Amino acid sequence: MEVDQIKQLSWSVKTSYTASSIITYNIALGTDGNDLSLCFERHPDFHPLPTFGSLPVVAVMGEVTRSMPKFLINFDPSRHVHGEHFLELRRPFPKEATLETTAKVLDIVNRSSGVTVCVGIWTKDFATGHEICYNEWTSFIIKASAKDAATKPIPRGAATASHPAPSRTPDAVLEYRTTPEQGALYRAASGDLNPLHIDPAVAKAGGFPGPILTGTCTIGIGVRHIIEAFANGDSSKFENVKLRLSNVVFPGETVKTEMWREDGGRRIVYRQVSGEDNRVVISQAAVGLRDVSNARL
Repeated sequence: MEVDQIKQLSWSVKTSYTASSIITYNIALGTDGNDLSLCFERHPDFHPLPTFGSLPVVAVMGEVTRSMPKFLINFDPSRHVHGEHFLELRRPFPKEATLETTAKVLDIVNRSSGVTVCVGIWTKDFATGHEICYNEWTSFIIKASAKDAATKPIPRGAATASHPAPSRTPDAVLEYRTTPEQGALYRAASGDLNPLHIDPAVAKAGGFPGPILTGTCTIGIGVRHIIEAFANGDSSKFENVKLRLSNVVFPGETVKTEMWREDGGRRIVYRQVSGEDNRVVISQAAVGLRDVSNARL
């Protein structure tokens, strides 16, 4: 199947959530249980953390991945990794809703050691038709390729931007020590039931010493740190995030988010490091913020 034909494909799923889903998700990212705006459904400002917008992606990417053998050469699901991610919120999430999420392939690029597949994902409130968020999920499939694929990605503004960490001292650093059960809790909260994140045998078969934390959990921790450090804890100031997943986190490790304020506070460049070796797990990353007039310096 040629790239132009692949880009005509479309996948769509419906998912539902409740206030309990929001609470569980927020807690799975290490939220303080005393923060009622994140943990009590009757609080007037009750809301999910911004990266709740990545959850509808899980179900539809399952459909996309199951179709990859039809359009990729030498596809092997065990060599499929989440490489980059972009999330933009278009409007607040209701307290509960049924969502309709649609995915289409935007770009396929042959690399020296495999292929990247970028999928655009639109999520709307099924009852109102209002678009809530937009994601781009870039998969890297080792040793695979695609017919007539490009050799360079198509630029798409903020969704394809890279943000190297500045050489200066970070403007803020926050840490969070993950718990041994974090992987299990996040699996339940996110609906991403990949056994790699809980089964030691599967993890060892994948070349890891033990289960690894889901990448979107690490992303959520980093964005939570930025909202705390530069938006006075106000999630409504979040506009978008773009990042590269560079390495894995093991439950029980401490994740550190190093942050640099740029563009008058409208952009926070960051990276995340984990473990005693301080390996970089999230890189080339930045969060865009709205209305930063009252943000911290």
